[in-house]
Amino acid sequence: MNTPTDPNLLDLFKTLGDAERLKIAGLLANEPLSLTELSQRLELPLNDVSNHLAHLEAQGLLQKEGDAYRLAAKALEQKARAVLAQSHPKVKSDDFEGDDYDRKILSSYIAVDGSLKSIPTQHKKLMVILHHIVKQFQPGIRYPEKQVNEILRRFHEDYAALRRYLVDNRLMAREKGEYWTL
Repeated sequence: MNTPTDPNLLDLFKTLGDAERLKIAGLLANEPLSLTELSQRLELPLNDVSNHLAHLEAQGLLQKEGDAYRLAAKALEQKARAVLAQSHPKVKSDDFEGDDYDRKILSSYIAVDGSLKSIPTQHKKLMVILHHIVKQFQPGIRYPEKQVNEILRRFHEDYAALRRYLVDNRLMAREKGEYWTL
């Protein structure tokens, strides 16, 4: 079966498909390192490490901090989401439960990976989204704030706003750092 291939996607996989580059990315995900430090840790010549860094930099996967490099984790996450988005069909309103309005709102605001494209500003639309999100929490279970944040982060980077909206709209309650559904 022949399918069209995104050249940017191929470049990303070629870049990360190299074992040495993958090791470099792994090291830089943990801490910023200079060219010399990378060369020493990997026991590779400076020139080789420099070439690998150039490939990672061309893909936008590095951040420079003085003479050190760090993996641009957000950029890598965005590229991974783009890859996933290409492998899934578009979200359709039939994919969601609820009446026609709810399904339309959910299909408009939920990306193929399940995250929110944006947080609605209109209260009626926000309530549809919040009712969808609160289904991630089991009734009767108290969740520590850290776990609530982890669950909400899957939907949107502004998980604190989502948490606040859930409490303010009485879909969840909060006491002493614990949250539960109402």
